[in-house]
Amino acid sequence: MKINGLATNSQPLTDSELGELNHEINQNADRVTEPLLALMFLFGIFIAFFYDTWLVGFGVGSLCLLAYFTTKRLLPESNLYQYVLSAVSAIFAAQYIYQLHGMAEMHFWVFISSTILIIYQNWKLQLPLILIVIIHHGTFAYLQYIGYKEVYFTQLAYMDLTTFLFHGVLASCVCLVSAYWGHLVHQRTIQDALHYKTLSGLKSELQHTANRMNDLNKDLMAVNGEIQNKNEELKASEEELMTSQEALQQINANLNNLVMQRTQILLNQNKALTNHAYTNAHKVRSPLARILGLVNLIHQEIELEEHGKDLLYHLNLSANELDDVLREVRIELDKAEFKE
Repeated sequence: MKINGLATNSQPLTDSELGELNHEINQNADRVTEPLLALMFLFGIFIAFFYDTWLVGFGVGSLCLLAYFTTKRLLPESNLYQYVLSAVSAIFAAQYIYQLHGMAEMHFWVFISSTILIIYQNWKLQLPLILIVIIHHGTFAYLQYIGYKEVYFTQLAYMDLTTFLFHGVLASCVCLVSAYWGHLVHQRTIQDALHYKTLSGLKSELQHTANRMNDLNKDLMAVNGEIQNKNEELKASEEELMTSQEALQQINANLNNLVMQRTQILLNQNKALTNHAYTNAHKVRSPLARILGLVNLIHQEIELEEHGKDLLYHLNLSANELDDVLREVRIELDKAEFKE
């Protein structure tokens, strides 16, 4: 089955659902037919004024109502009362024909009754109606034909066979059409019930889906809340990291300043040491040069004994060693890293 172009998997109605559907149809139909039965009884009383047919109006009408309501009361779970309704509808039509002495228009009550029975959506209800009508018409037509005077079936002298056949066929056609329409209406009602069942199922599925969506939305909101909390925590951590970075930058700046200060101090100390060493080296160099000069003069000008020569030799050797040491100091000072 398709609804608005969408394919749906609809399940057929169960016996219980069909029972509930038919019960609802019958209740709705009863609310229409029972007041009509009362009106049909009152109409029989009304037309009794024309030919003083009070006994027929009260007697037949009361028996019809009694048959209907008794059957419905004794068999509440059965639909037999509907067939009784079909039968009493035909009897009311026969009653009106008799009360008005065969007035042709009273035969139309058969058509009215047949149409009313459509609301029960049961084509079989047409069968008691047409059966009683045919039996009634055939019997009374025959009685009138053989000479009974107070039959009051038709205002004509009698109904010939051709007229009777046309009369019966037309009445049967009306009941047949009513039966067909009752059947179609019932099929349509079942189809509507299937549609309603399908739509109810779709509604339940949609409601279930909506509930799941609401649950998912709640979960998403909870997740969003957790993400927001995490973002706030990350933001706080980022601020802490920025604070720590600023502190590290400040520490690095302080360390750089401290290194520069220490470096400058070391440079100054190195310069002072260099100057000190340079100064000491030059101050020591001058007396050493004089010593070497004196040793050379003594060696050239004075005649010394062996012991004196030996002393002079050691003095000269020591002076030369000191000279070598001072030369190495000067070379190292020239190579110094912080030498300007």
